[in-house]
Amino acid sequence: MAIVVSLCLSLSPALAQKSAYEDSVEGALAALGDGDATEAQKIFWRLAGRNDAEAEYYIATMLDAGQGMGKDIYSAASWFHKSAELGYLPAMVSIGYAYSTGHGVTKNDKEAFKWYSKAANMGDAVAQNNLGTMFRDGIGVEKDPRLAEQWFLRSAMQGTPRAQYNLANMYHKGEGVTVSDVEAARWYTGAAKQGDVYAQEALGTMYRLGQGVTKDLAQALEWYRQAAEKGYVTAQVALARMYETGEGGDKSQDDAALWYLRAAKQGNAFAQYRVGLFYERGLGFSQDLKRAMTWYKKSVDEGKYVPGMGALCRLYSNGTDDVKVEAALAMYQKGASAGDPYCQLILGRMCDVGGPDLKKNPIQAYQWFALAAAALPEGEEKASAVVKRIEISNSLSEQQLNEARKKVSEWKPVILPGVRTPRR
Repeated sequence: MAIVVSLCLSLSPALAQKSAYEDSVEGALAALGDGDATEAQKIFWRLAGRNDAEAEYYIATMLDAGQGMGKDIYSAASWFHKSAELGYLPAMVSIGYAYSTGHGVTKNDKEAFKWYSKAANMGDAVAQNNLGTMFRDGIGVEKDPRLAEQWFLRSAMQGTPRAQYNLANMYHKGEGVTVSDVEAARWYTGAAKQGDVYAQEALGTMYRLGQGVTKDLAQALEWYRQAAEKGYVTAQVALARMYETGEGGDKSQDDAALWYLRAAKQGNAFAQYRVGLFYERGLGFSQDLKRAMTWYKKSVDEGKYVPGMGALCRLYSNGTDDVKVEAALAMYQKGASAGDPYCQLILGRMCDVGGPDLKKNPIQAYQWFALAAAALPEGEEKASAVVKRIEISNSLSEQQLNEARKKVSEWKPVILPGVRTPRR
């Protein structure tokens, strides 16, 4: 008898633990809340056997996350589909997402559109925003900006920040609605106050330019800063630019260098170029030509940024990097062909003088000097290009000069794969 009593006492805590959770979705969620995913999934499985749509949805989410059971996105998608077929709204949104991204199923935009449509018409704000995106971009359905605006508006009215941002863009660009920067600023503000980094950056630009709001550079800085601190590269670059130029009254090369560096480390080619320039000139950092070279190379190698090519040409020509002449020459030719005026200037000088790696060619020299003179900003380098163009033109025969001028008039920049050329 004593043994039986002892055995019952030893089992009572476990029995009490099991009986603490009802055989219901609420009971399973309570188990999850207590950190007992194993018990929760057992309850969900029992309920799913009775075609409980909500339980099927939670099984799908647990399979998708690998919570309490092995991660299996394909089985998860299957359970999301079963739950959605039974009319469970969150499952409709989830299976719509699965089809739109190919997560656990074969990507199918038409199926995604079907499920987002059902969920959106039942009032789901996320589905409404996603449906608006599909109408806006013509994904799985014929492009229709007017319908896109209507679905963005329905979602935005429910407070969805991304829908508010999308709606603001529609007003800013005049897509599906009449252009209105006032309305755009209103919706950007709603999304920005909820922490949407895209809206914060956009609102910063509105305040900086005075679009739809009274121009306020302090507000522009603040909104840029909020987005930048969350890691949004576009905002980091905008903030750095304002500090660099002093726009807003807070000129600080140190702060500019900090934000350019943060953006550069995320792979932004323009920021990488500016970091290189700051190191080269000793702005915000101690002057360091080797580091300048490193960042210029990153802007070219990772971002294919043409001004970076020009900067490398400049440092190569000044002998600041231990490189082979042919490597430097290749960089000059690549940059000049892509349209960088500094590379064109250097290549013109090389064609004018000639050497072991590049034969003297006055016609090509004229071409590069003429192109550089047209594109360089006012200053010594532009003046130098103009002078050399005139000197060479005086040394050419009429036939050679006509040939050189034809090369200039017919020249077009070579669009290298992935190369980014800034607007002039």
